[in-house]
Parts: sequence; C-alpha cells; structure tokens
Amino acid sequence: MQEQKDEPGKMVSLWRKYYGISILAAITIIMFLAIGCTFWGLPATDSLENLPMKAATQVYDINGQLISKLFEENRVVVPITQMSPYIQQAIIANEDIRFYSHFGVDPIGIGRALWIDIRSGSLAEGGSTITQQLARGLFLNQEQTAGRKLKEAVLAIIIERRFSKEEILQAYLNQVYFGEGAYGVEAASQVYFGKSAEKLSLAESALLAGLPRGPNLFSPYIDLDAAKLRRAEVLQGMAQAGYITPEAAVAAQNQPIILVGKKKRVVQASYFLDYIAAQLVGRYGADQVYKGGLKVYTTLDIKTQKAAEEALGEYQGAVVILDPRNGEIRALVGGRNYNESQLNRAIAEVRQPGSAFKPFVYAAALSQGLTANGILVDEPINISGYSPNNYDQKYRGPITLKKALRWSVNVAAVKLGQQVGMMNVLLLARNMGITTVGPEDNNLAAAIGGLRQGTSLLELCSAYTGFANSGIVSKPTAIMKVVDDDGKVLEETRFEQRAVISAEIAYIVTDMLKGVIQDGTGTAANIGRPAAGKTGTTDNYETAWFIGYTPELLAGIYIGNDDRTTVGISGSQVAGLWSVLMKKILAGTKATDFVIPNHIIANVPVCATTGKLATAGCKEIEYSAFIRGSEPTQEGRKPDQQNAYDPLNPQKTPITPDPKPKPRWKLPWL
Repeated sequence: MQEQKDEPGKMVSLWRKYYGISILAAITIIMFLAIGCTFWGLPATDSLENLPMKAATQVYDINGQLISKLFEENRVVVPITQMSPYIQQAIIANEDIRFYSHFGVDPIGIGRALWIDIRSGSLAEGGSTITQQLARGLFLNQEQTAGRKLKEAVLAIIIERRFSKEEILQAYLNQVYFGEGAYGVEAASQVYFGKSAEKLSLAESALLAGLPRGPNLFSPYIDLDAAKLRRAEVLQGMAQAGYITPEAAVAAQNQPIILVGKKKRVVQASYFLDYIAAQLVGRYGADQVYKGGLKVYTTLDIKTQKAAEEALGEYQGAVVILDPRNGEIRALVGGRNYNESQLNRAIAEVRQPGSAFKPFVYAAALSQGLTANGILVDEPINISGYSPNNYDQKYRGPITLKKALRWSVNVAAVKLGQQVGMMNVLLLARNMGITTVGPEDNNLAAAIGGLRQGTSLLELCSAYTGFANSGIVSKPTAIMKVVDDDGKVLEETRFEQRAVISAEIAYIVTDMLKGVIQDGTGTAANIGRPAAGKTGTTDNYETAWFIGYTPELLAGIYIGNDDRTTVGISGSQVAGLWSVLMKKILAGTKATDFVIPNHIIANVPVCATTGKLATAGCKEIEYSAFIRGSEPTQEGRKPDQQNAYDPLNPQKTPITPDPKPKPRWKLPWL
C-alpha cells in the first residue's frame, strides 16, 4: 500500500526531471546552432519561397482552362493571403498553440510530450512545433531517432531566426500532407470541397486542420464519423484558444460535411501532355517541370481535343488538328486509350501515306508550269517492270490533272511523277516538312505513297499547311507561354513559318483538293462549307488516311492497327469520320472560303476529258483555277505562255507578283 501512495510523488519527480532535461536540451541546441549549420549543410536562403517546396506545374488550354497538372506531389503553392483565416487559426490551435511565442522549439510542448511518453511507456512523436514539422517535411525523413529529432530542432531554430511567423505558417500550409494525394491547403481544399482555400468555411477549415495527424484515419472519404469527431476536437481547440466562440464551434460542428466527391484522377489530353512535357524537360529539366510550379499556357483547345478523341472512338490510330495559319496545335490524340498504350501514334508512328502523298506530286508539276487542265492518259502501263494498278481496277482514258487527283488515279500520278522527276517531288515534300523522305525514295512507287519509311501524321499535317496557308508551311506549335512560380515569363511563342511554294500554286492545289470533297474519293467529308482534303489507303487496307482543311483548321486522321493487320476501312470512310469531327468543331462559326491570290482566275469551266474550255457538248465539266494567262480560251487553245505569269520566273512576266520569298531548291540530304 505504501508503494502505491508514493507513486504520484515519484511521477512528479520524474516530470520535474524530464522537464529540466527538456530545458537543458533547448539551451544545448542553441549553443550548437552555429556548428549544426555547418555540419549538416543547412539551406543558405533568405526567403522561404526559395526552399525546396515541390509544386505541381499547371497546364492550361488556349482559353485559360486548366487541363491538368504535371507533378510528383499534387501541390499548388498559394500566398497566405489566399488562404481562409479559419484554416490558419485551426492549424495553430490544433498543431502548435504557442506558435507565436516560441523560438522554433517549444520547451513546454516537449515537456508535455515527455510526460505522455513516460505515462504510456512508449516513444511518441508529439511535441513538434509547426516550424519543426516544416523543417522535417522539407529537409528530413520521418525516422524516429534522436539524431533526426536534433537536426529537426536545429533547423527549426534557424528557420525562426531567418523568417517571420507569417512566412513560416504560409510555407507549412503549402507543404503539409492532407491525404487523398493532396499536398498543401489549396490542393486539399480542391480535393475535398472543390473550392479554393480562401473560400473555406469554419467547418471546412476545421475538418482539414484535423487531417495532418492521420490523413488515412480522419479522411471523410474513408470514415465520415471519424472525420466529424476529429473536426469537433479541432473546433473545441479553436474555442479554447479564443479564435472562435463556443457557440460558433457548436454551430460549425452541426453543419453537414458536403464533399465534392472522390474522383478517380482522369488526365485530359494525356498524349498532348506527354508531348509538351518532353519539350519542357528538355528546356528546363525534370525538377523544375515536375516540382517547380510552372504555369504552361498551350495552344490546345480542350473542347476540340474532346471532339477529336470522340472521332477516333474505338479505332486505333491518331488525330491531329492544327491552325494552318500559324501551326498552333488545337488537338493531338495519340491513340484510342492512353492507359492501354502510351505510344503517341501521332508522332512516333511512321506509316505509308498512300494517296495522301499525291498532292506533293501535283504541286511539283504545277510548279514546273503544268496546269490543272493538263491531260494524262489513264491506261495500263509498264515502266521498267513497274505496273501500278488503280484502286478500282478501272481505266478512264484521257483525263485532266484535276480529275486524276480528285479520283486518286494511281496510273496518272505515276506518269506525272515520271514527267516532273521524282527527285523534284521528294525535294518539295522534304522542304514542306516530310523529314523521312530521302534519296532511297527516288522511284515511281513513291508517287502513290510507297515510301521506304513513310511519314508521321503530325509531319504530314504540318506539310499540308503549305497548301492551306498560301504556300507558307507552319511548324506545329504547342506551347504559347511558360511562367515560373515567381511570375517571370520564361518563354513566349515565336511561330516558325517559311514559304515553300507560291501562293498561286498553293491555291490551285487547294482548288484541286476541294474537288476531292465535292466530287471525288472524299465526298463523305463534305461539311457544307468550303473545304479541301485528300484520302489515302495503303495496300491491304493496312492504314487509312484523310487530311483535310478549311481556311481556319486543318485536321488529319489515320486509322491503323499497331500490328499492321488490315483495318477494313478505306480513306473514303475516314473522310466520314473527319466530317463528323469538323462539323462538331465548326458548329456555330461563320463559313469562309479560301482567299484567291491576285494572279489567279478561278471557277473556269473545263471539260474533264479534253482539258479544253467546256462547251455544250462536254459530258463532264469541272471548274478549275489557273494562274492568269494560262487558262484555256474559247477556242480550246492555251494562250501564249510568254504572257502567262510564271511563279518560278516572275521577272519574265509583265504582271508584278506577290513579294513572297521563294524556296531554295537544294537537296537537304546531299
């Protein structure tokens, strides 16, 4: 019995002993502060903003809508002025009631923690101040050792000597983990309540403030009852600290917990994000991209992106949508399911373009002085053992260049390639951005898309901008602006464009490709407004293409299985997918037509079988565009070519051409 009576006195003695030890420990820490700074290599910084806070990079679309984040930790760093005062008070009342009076460590708190340790017979983690927790979270690990605790205390004292209490509290609230993958109060506020931290109510702030001690125990998504009990404890602590009245605490406790809903993280435009992330890492390094809190403003239009994803549907393949006037990428879909495969087929896949390559053959021919009404004979041929077949196994006899292109006649394209020289065709394609063509493609099969390597969808779409944009190729651009976490602009877009063909040649090609949609292989792409495009289907239906454009947008789609097995769909059918996509994107916008260059005469009626000016006896009339002076006359003869405007030799024509730079015609691979 005597031993039991002596027990309280013994406990008091122990309390005094350990309280004295805690005071002595604090004094010892201060004495060895200078030594600690050198020994542990502590951060030499004058601002908490420079401490290694990991913040997510935020990626926005062209309309300023947040697309997604790039991060190792889901954190959005915000100033304390953008945090509700309630969350600040709740954290202090719950985590560190003497925050504003201690010097980084709290001897009273340490003594209380030791007392609890003694009574429980275990080593508890309690006693750490907000500043100590910040130091541990930023610089140390979570191991429970005396060495780590000592480092933590030293760092806390250093931080308190260098920074204001407001700076420390701001850093802590941006750094602490609140569960559900949310680091910092802003991310937590969005995850639990779908609102910014500055709009948090008292009840919401109390719930969040209770989470750091046990994110998995007190998460309302895991255990709503536990979350309510923990919220009540925090509210009681706030009332005891004098931050709120007891009545306010009761009122807040009676409020229902309304959550935004636990959502599975769905990353929008995943292939596009990979595309820009690779560029950003190349320029700024992985640490700054995934931890540096950058703001990246992109060219993507999220509504257009969603429409492109829906257009591809369950087909395997890719979709690219550009603004041909400047190269801005409005949508980029690299496959039907990012979770299934991260291969970005819009960029990494190089495939035979089939007939989608033919416009380069015709552009080269027009650049050499041929006209849309020039005649080619569609017939069986054998050129040194090479005998191409037409897709429909039919031969049409004499046809114009325009008809040959709109009906994608293989024999005509091969004959034309032989006439103008395939090296000239390859050179033009290369100058327009098809980097995969080379001297090994110098054969007639290339005229119908039989390239040794093929091309990617992004490069093919970029090359087509030369036709859509008056002869000027626009390099694809995805990033408009990058801003660091201090608001400094790191980069802004500079569009890369260059003239490759004359505006007149580009317009005539466009006019011929309008015929593909109006009355050719791509009629399924007719969207009821001016548009041009080209189908493409490779052997055995391995890949099907359609590249089409209006004055405002250029969209390319390819359908093809990864294992190169037949897809059972042709370019004409892909044209139908393109039509659905473009109608959705352009709905509600005003239809515009392609601008006719000064030296072009358009809508000239031509007999499609003779190339002459159409008369009453012509069975098939097509309307073509010509460089002024090269159009057919009433008599059916071409005018004197000496008086025609020659885009390759503008100095020989009496008409003053547009002052556009001409491409330098040299082989880039030599």
